[in-house]
Amino acid sequence: MSELRITHTSTVTEDQIDHLGHMNVRYYAVNAGTATRALLAELGWDRAAEVEAFDMYTRHHREQLLGTHLEVRSGLLGADTEAIRIYHELANAETGDLAATFVYRVRTDGPLDHLDTIDLPAHGTPRSIDLDASIAAPRLETVDELGLAMRAPRVLDAADTDGSRTVPLHLAPMLIWGGTPSDGSEHVLVHTGPNGEKVGWATMETRIGVNRLPEVGTRIQSFGATTAIADKTTQMSMWAYDVDSGELLVSFEVVSVLFNIDARRAMSIPDDMRAGHAANLHPELGASV
Repeated sequence: MSELRITHTSTVTEDQIDHLGHMNVRYYAVNAGTATRALLAELGWDRAAEVEAFDMYTRHHREQLLGTHLEVRSGLLGADTEAIRIYHELANAETGDLAATFVYRVRTDGPLDHLDTIDLPAHGTPRSIDLDASIAAPRLETVDELGLAMRAPRVLDAADTDGSRTVPLHLAPMLIWGGTPSDGSEHVLVHTGPNGEKVGWATMETRIGVNRLPEVGTRIQSFGATTAIADKTTQMSMWAYDVDSGELLVSFEVVSVLFNIDARRAMSIPDDMRAGHAANLHPELGASV
């Protein structure tokens, strides 16, 4: 049985800080993606620099603030004829405190023998998202008929791809969140709570399934439904489609907690915000075993 090894290091910079005052979730993915390619390069994969995961689970443990030095510790969980499974944990390099844990699946060209593997540690197991479940993949016609549009249709340009021809993996969530709200309203990130406090949704867990990363010029639209509501958290399933072909591009499952920005702690969801999610509640569109 192998041990985790350091595959990447980084520091939280000003441009990585989001509206909640901590490192944005996309940079967790950047760290994990870089570590994935580094680990595969160690295995001798000739095209490790080009490899991208197609099933990515992330569990967030602690927020990371400006100037924090981070390291990724990685190991292989196993492989079959379809994919290799990789475990990463992102941690504060100075204190060892966990920032996030990841389970990624990367496609292989065939069976891999004699891998030096690790067991998935207890702190890396999911809390609410079932990795053995199939990510929901409804047809475009279904979510459209249910009125689940999140964003208006839009054509991807170079800003969506960071100047590349194709959307990079770490920007895949922006296929869901980017663009103009379908009802024409302003996209609000920070809300006012019942006592005047600033509140926003903080990500606890995500699972992203990638069918195809689209190119510049593709016309896309995103849809989403709440699948579960608790006192302080919601669970949602979201999807982005190629509007012209109807092809599902990306599926996104997320568990979010309502975060009191002023007190820097979770809080109960106010009645008005809860009502908004209840109106969009579709448990049948969650992942299923």
